[in-house]
Amino acid sequence: MIESHAFRTQARTVDHLGREQIADCPTAISELWKNSYDAYARRVSLHIFDDPVPVASILDDGHGMSYEEFINRWLVVGTESKYSADGAVDEDRDGLPKREKQGQKGIGRLSSANIGPLLLVVSKRANKDFVAALVDWRIFENPYLVLSDIEIPVTKFAEKTELFEQLPELFERLVENIWGSNEDAARRKRLELAWEAYDRLIAEEDDTKTSPSSKIANTIVDASFSEHHIEQWVVWRGDSKKGTALLVADINYDLCAQLPSIEPDVNVDSTREQFHSTLSAFTDPYVDQYSNEKNSFDPGFRYEVKVWSSGVPKTIVEDDRGTINRSVTEEMEHVLSGSVDENGVFRGQVKAFGEWRKQGADYVIYPPDDFKIPRGPKTFVGSFGLHLATFELSRSNSTLSDQEHNRYMDLAQQHSGFLVFRNGLRVLPYGRIDNDFFQIEMRRSKNAGREFWNSRRMFGRVAISREANPNLRDKAGREGFIDNRSAKALRTLVVHILKKVAYEYFGSASDLRQKLLPDIRERNEKEQAEIQRKELAKKNARRFRGRLKKNLPDIENLLNEVSSKDLTIEAEDDIPGAQEFINNIDQKLSDLKIVGAPARLGAAEEDYRQFRSMYAEIQRHKIELEGLITQSIERIRPSSPEAIARSQLNSLAGKVQSRLTGWKKSIDAINRSESVRVDSLFKDRSKAFHSLAMPLVEKVSDGILELDHALKMMSKIQQELDFENENTFQSYIDALELMSDNINIELIARQGVIENTSLKDELNRLHQVAQLGVTVEILGHELNSNERMIREGIRQIKSVGDVPGTHLVEDGFDALSHQLEFLSPLKVSGIRSRRSITGKEIIEYLKGFFDTVAYSRRISISATSKFEELTLKDVPSRIFPVFVNLVNNSIYWLINSHTEDSKVLLSIVDGNVVVSDNGPGIDPVDQEGLFNLFFTRKTSGGRGIGLYLCRANLLASGHRIAYSTEKRYQCLPGANFVIELKGNFK
Repeated sequence: MIESHAFRTQARTVDHLGREQIADCPTAISELWKNSYDAYARRVSLHIFDDPVPVASILDDGHGMSYEEFINRWLVVGTESKYSADGAVDEDRDGLPKREKQGQKGIGRLSSANIGPLLLVVSKRANKDFVAALVDWRIFENPYLVLSDIEIPVTKFAEKTELFEQLPELFERLVENIWGSNEDAARRKRLELAWEAYDRLIAEEDDTKTSPSSKIANTIVDASFSEHHIEQWVVWRGDSKKGTALLVADINYDLCAQLPSIEPDVNVDSTREQFHSTLSAFTDPYVDQYSNEKNSFDPGFRYEVKVWSSGVPKTIVEDDRGTINRSVTEEMEHVLSGSVDENGVFRGQVKAFGEWRKQGADYVIYPPDDFKIPRGPKTFVGSFGLHLATFELSRSNSTLSDQEHNRYMDLAQQHSGFLVFRNGLRVLPYGRIDNDFFQIEMRRSKNAGREFWNSRRMFGRVAISREANPNLRDKAGREGFIDNRSAKALRTLVVHILKKVAYEYFGSASDLRQKLLPDIRERNEKEQAEIQRKELAKKNARRFRGRLKKNLPDIENLLNEVSSKDLTIEAEDDIPGAQEFINNIDQKLSDLKIVGAPARLGAAEEDYRQFRSMYAEIQRHKIELEGLITQSIERIRPSSPEAIARSQLNSLAGKVQSRLTGWKKSIDAINRSESVRVDSLFKDRSKAFHSLAMPLVEKVSDGILELDHALKMMSKIQQELDFENENTFQSYIDALELMSDNINIELIARQGVIENTSLKDELNRLHQVAQLGVTVEILGHELNSNERMIREGIRQIKSVGDVPGTHLVEDGFDALSHQLEFLSPLKVSGIRSRRSITGKEIIEYLKGFFDTVAYSRRISISATSKFEELTLKDVPSRIFPVFVNLVNNSIYWLINSHTEDSKVLLSIVDGNVVVSDNGPGIDPVDQEGLFNLFFTRKTSGGRGIGLYLCRANLLASGHRIAYSTEKRYQCLPGANFVIELKGNFK
């Protein structure tokens, strides 16, 4: 006899479909977020509360559920996901575009069991009452329970305040799944037998464990949901009329590990890293509406994870598109983006070493020759988008700046990975550290240089969709695609594209890499040298300004002490005391001396001028005191000169020893510190090769890696480490050898920095001067060209009568023409021929050039007969500007100093030309920079160009100029410039 029987469903089926199907807690959260997306939520958030009994809440603003929908859909396992026949979907969308559903099996809600066993569901549809239910997923772990015997307490209410009023009764009804109820004696008996059997089974495995029934009952009784767990929900706050909230107690370890109260350890750190890497890129951050990719979706969905401690939130995961997005990755030096069509052909663009090598859809990669793409309705792959970006790991090989390279290295710690997105939502587990679906790390282990790609420093994704790629289906546990022909073909195509672009553009086998790398390394070395130069300059400038700030008050005090000292030496006994006073001055001057002034002092320039002026004044006083001692010794004629000399010797020896002791202590301290640092560095570098090469030996032993590849990789590792070690240690040895040869490295470096800065500044200024000179010559040429036209115009105006103002125009133009005539010897363009120039010609030229100002200011410009007899052969455009500038400077200072009987004299002393005046002279502090470009002390009209050009013009012919304070060149009591002529002159 044939009988028919139905399947009977045990309660544990739900546990199999839910908790045991999902890979881990972050994956379960991802599934619940996708449910919110399917419910047309715009935002979803996970809140983890660091309470005595930690609680987690998942809150969204989707369309929510009514009481009837909860009963007929949420509590029905395996509901059909593609429903819209009732037309309610349009209302559910709330203005959003239609979304392709991500949940296909109707069991996604069961994944909440992986977050924690006790679940409170609260939902509300617009214009409907709230609905709430309480579930403990551990009840479904009992293999002796029939599914129909488990009852989920459900309630509905109109006002949110009623939830916590009804919550105690929900708990009571839930625990009846353990104890049963008096209303159904048969069910109560079945529950009693099922839990007795389950408790006995567990006790047989481990009799120290609490029985499941007691454990579940105690959790339900002790659990505490409060209003602060749900108050962030937009429905609860009154900001929305719809949404769903899931509150979970007794939460998973992965969630507890995110709490600040958990003591960090290796497991906690790795759990946090996995949690972040799984949820941080839930939506596609590489979407770009202008890209040339297919299946690139912005789902219009935001997410975040917050941890609450003592009522204060901290966001640990959020939609971080401001940090990592399409534009950020396209700034990297290696980029590949485009689409693969249904025939497996990639068309897109590629950027290598900072430059786009092919753009738009110019870069084409065909499928492998030995690969036949599946085309069946159940096997085809369909078109998909691809975007990838990375950068060179070694800074010396990179086209990025230090700042950019460091930025991307930091980004790689948080956001690197090769991901997969379907309709803009993350497909797990692709992109996680433990997943190598596209065989990136496997190929890298064989030949890292040739294969190039590294999942820990690559950013990007494959973009698919349910519409274009229906055969790329997920496994039930969300552990990746079902391994069908479509998934295999996707992997084959992507792997081929990665290999092809690496071989052609990025990897060690690339001709482009071989061609560009030497120049890139050379440029980076120069940039690094420049960076270090700037750092050294900054360090020297900080140190100099610090010492200047510290020593300036001390030098002023010393000056006051020295200038107010009334040193009297009347007897032999006074000499040692006077000598000791001078010795102390010397000692203090040595201590206060500041060297290494930077090229640009900025605001400290005036302080440094004061410092040098006071320093020079102290030295002048010291010389006077030394002269006084000398005179006193000659006058007194000490009876015991040896005793005085020995006293001086002991005093100075003590000072020498004191300074030497201080330096030795500093050197010993640095040596000890450096010894420790070098030892530590040596140990680290000694271990580096084994740590990098030993895994290769293990892979050879396991048969994963071929021997020849392993040997080549070991050799490459050795060469790279040797290069790094040589740069680290050899430069250190070279520096020590130089110091052992008494070569002052710090002085060389400091002077090099100062000279480099000065030369760069001077070059920039020379460009400015050259541009100014060209402009002047152009203006002079134009004035010469138009002179005849202007004179003809004036003549025509005068021919018609005495027009008012004509004489003023004529006089002004005559004066301008007169000056223009004097400019002609100064021209530097055209043929620059040498000719004989006499001193008489020079002085007459100067008198004519400065006749107006000399007359109006009563300044005498004259020359000695010896100067007038001077004859030299040179280019006028070099010689005349020198004398014009020198005389012009003298006139300026004579006028501004209000010098009476002002004079400028040109003379010959010891065969050298001397240009003198009787003005105020030049401050000793300013004499050092007198001939520097743009150095000036003029309060108006000064550019600081004149003396610089004087020196440059004279040097071009081998002559020299200097400012002199020697008595033999003091022709007049003011400023005296000496020109040493070389070559043909008499």
